[in-house]
Amino acid sequence: MNRKWLMVVCAAVVVLGTLAVRWRVTASGMDGMPPAGRVAWVAEGKLWVKDLPDGRARQLAAGENISRPAWSPTGRWLLFRRGEDLWLVGLRDERPHLVTRKVGQFSWSSSADVFAFTTAGDELLAGSPESEKPRVLVKREPGVDLGRIAWSPDGKWVAFEKQKIEPGTSPSAGIWKVEVAAGTVKRVYNTGLSQDEVERRFGSVPRLAGWSPDGQMVVFWLGPLSASIEADGLPLYLAPAGGCEEPQPLAGNEPDSWENAVLVRLDSLAAGASRDRLAFIFGGGRETWTNKRLAVYNIRTGKLIPITGRDQAVVNAVWSPDEKLLVYSAGPEIKSAEREAYDRWARRALAGRRLWAVDVDGGRARQFTNDTAYRDERPLFSADGRHILFVRLDGENCASLWLVRPDGSGLRQVVEKIGPLTGEFTFGYYGAVAWEDMFAYWPGIADAELINAAKGTPEAKKLLAKYPWAQIVVVRSGSPAVDFRVDKLEGDDKPGPYLRLRVLIDPDTVAPAGRFLDLNGTVVRRDIVRLLDEETCFGSRLPYLNPAYGVYLEFPRHWRPRPGYEAAGVPLSYGGDDGFFLVNAMNGEGWTPEEVARHEASHKLKPYGERPRLEKTTVNGREGYFVIPSPELGAGAGACYVVRYPRPVAIMGEKYHYFILCADAKHIRDLAASLRFIDGEGRG
Repeated sequence: MNRKWLMVVCAAVVVLGTLAVRWRVTASGMDGMPPAGRVAWVAEGKLWVKDLPDGRARQLAAGENISRPAWSPTGRWLLFRRGEDLWLVGLRDERPHLVTRKVGQFSWSSSADVFAFTTAGDELLAGSPESEKPRVLVKREPGVDLGRIAWSPDGKWVAFEKQKIEPGTSPSAGIWKVEVAAGTVKRVYNTGLSQDEVERRFGSVPRLAGWSPDGQMVVFWLGPLSASIEADGLPLYLAPAGGCEEPQPLAGNEPDSWENAVLVRLDSLAAGASRDRLAFIFGGGRETWTNKRLAVYNIRTGKLIPITGRDQAVVNAVWSPDEKLLVYSAGPEIKSAEREAYDRWARRALAGRRLWAVDVDGGRARQFTNDTAYRDERPLFSADGRHILFVRLDGENCASLWLVRPDGSGLRQVVEKIGPLTGEFTFGYYGAVAWEDMFAYWPGIADAELINAAKGTPEAKKLLAKYPWAQIVVVRSGSPAVDFRVDKLEGDDKPGPYLRLRVLIDPDTVAPAGRFLDLNGTVVRRDIVRLLDEETCFGSRLPYLNPAYGVYLEFPRHWRPRPGYEAAGVPLSYGGDDGFFLVNAMNGEGWTPEEVARHEASHKLKPYGERPRLEKTTVNGREGYFVIPSPELGAGAGACYVVRYPRPVAIMGEKYHYFILCADAKHIRDLAASLRFIDGEGRG
């Protein structure tokens, strides 16, 4: 068994793009931050908005064929369709403005109030509500059709589909990207098509799905240029954002198999984002009531793990903001013998759709809605993870919007009716309903936005430079704020000295609005940067916390981070002229602590010398082993402490059963004596 040195990758947020407008509009968001987000919906030919849960419903627009409302990331603006045209309205302005006639695709960026759209003339444009006019990113080319679009997580690129069928040239289809700032267009993946004498085209065509959370990969479906085959699902692929000739199949070694097919609809991929995982619904066949399972794919390890069984047919899913849960809508699977009474059984399966939640790192799925009078679909999390908005449909085709907490409590109706809806609409395309045509949810300001705003202050930069493992907590009671906190644990894990920096955030501008420092109960509002330089509230030993490895310990104040040992911005090793420590982990499943310790002691590189010895010990109630180096190496030689985790720790999608603390022999006992195991949020 080999030791694995681990790195933790920060989360990235998948972003959609925003387009430009021909005029300058002035507006700001509604006052304050709604506790459960904000919803827009279409009812009786009008566009309505409401702060959740108890805000007043307000009409923003009226007219025939209003559909597809879409929120800006700040929750201040709405794009929507009126027939084939694209319109924009600000919540404070309340005067809709025409953006363009005959719009194609459109979407907002999640990083700024910017949106992108394609036109009937196959141009791609970008801009913002404050723009004087839209800016062309991709000009019209003869024989070129543009399709779906998706913004990169950092908002710098827009990926788009492009088919070229100009007479006299070789036809092709591909995924391209354009740099928003410079307008530079680059190829991600392109494939040639063949064409017969009557200009029918053949070959595999990519259909854009989006980006990986870290922005390093582009996700797309790939399959024949056939509407019938596409309707039954296609395999998903990944291509490096920098471009490639051969994309990587996302699921399994047989991407073209029926089991690995994924329906070509954005709801096939779970909403929200996880740092290095994609969740999607797989299983061939256009019918959404059969052969549809939820799975999680680890981008870095290539592992695909089914989350649901074959007794359920999943229709849509969403990540919780903390990435711990997947909440999904599912109905009973229709067995093959039941397909003779096709329509009756299909509608019964749709009527049985309920909301479920499952812990993605293990645990059984639990159902948390169960009212037989309704069918429950399209769950969406609030930014703080405390609420789930979803749509309920009764037996009379009346749809309403509800809130519920992830544990099933707090169920309440927040919008009485959307629509009216026809039976054809609620049956959808083989059970897949285009709910995005009828309502849109702004979940509130995401934790990541608040944290990034707070991190930009000089005070937060100083604190994180000194304590890069500081706990970061978003506070949403009253005005939003972000706390940066460092705690020292006393005996029996009791709280000891602490340091807390609170940065207040203006909800309208998402900018820092004030800050204060709390040193063991003494509040300071001035000269915070200088005080952070000079503070000694923790005495001669500083607290060290690593949430990824699930450990807390204390080390000498004068030690500094050792270059080359870092993961997710947190140093893995500190040291000075008189010693060092390094955190590490090992799988060791099925091994005893003594076996792991002997494995360490007998490493082929002999880091502990020729004659290391094992010393059994108990630290904070847990049995462990010291590996003490050979005497000839001296007190400054490396030693280690091996102890089993209370529960296996998942790092980079892999589980580890043992924590290994490496240090010099002089300090290993004191460091081990301060060791505590914590959960992922820094609690003991």
